[in-house]
Amino acid sequence: MKFRFTGTETDRELLRIFKAAAVGDLLIFLLTLPIYGFSSRVVLGLLLGTAAMSANILLLAYSVVHSVDRGSEKRGKRYLFSFYLLRFSIMGAALAAGFIFPCFDSVCTFIPLLFPKTLYTLMGVKDHLAFKKSEWDKKHNK
Repeated sequence: MKFRFTGTETDRELLRIFKAAAVGDLLIFLLTLPIYGFSSRVVLGLLLGTAAMSANILLLAYSVVHSVDRGSEKRGKRYLFSFYLLRFSIMGAALAAGFIFPCFDSVCTFIPLLFPKTLYTLMGVKDHLAFKKSEWDKKHNK
């Protein structure tokens, strides 16, 4: 089954970041094993943070794709701003829950919220290096 959310090429990027976030969660869990041992607090914190990050990314993609259908620039901006408030309310609620409830590790709730910027930077570097390698191969294999 193919992943479809926005019906655009944005879906490919969404799936790419969700896969990278799952790998990031696994790495953080493995890094915390020597410190905390197997802790359900860490797992639940990572799950809560990743769920908030995922909701943020999905709502961002949806709002950007559909804001152009609003008819005017003013209505499009209002639409985007309303989703902005919703997205940050979700992230704020997740962070508050991570810090208030003892079943969540607060740091592990916070870390996945940093994934999108970090992952997109790393993916951009990887894509740039692949492009440079292909250019080098074209130049030196003639």
